[in-house]
Amino acid sequence: MITDGDGGGPSLAELAVQGVPVAAWCQACGHHRLLPVTELLRRLHGRTRVGAVARRLCCTACGGRRIETRPHYRGLGVVAGHR
Repeated sequence: MITDGDGGGPSLAELAVQGVPVAAWCQACGHHRLLPVTELLRRLHGRTRVGAVARRLCCTACGGRRIETRPHYRGLGVVAGHR
């Protein structure tokens, strides 16, 4: 199991307790997707920080590897800075 403690932000385990998904944006094409934490925990350790998840992803639209990830807290709307 991959463990990556650095990367910034809350851990996947913390987000799982809160029921908060991870938002991922491709900086190359703007494609975005909400990733359920349960899906991420199948591949990554619970100590993995949400910022470190980006290094493990690639865009399903363009294949790009410049991905930004953040917690997706309901009610806050889209967090600026993803493009």
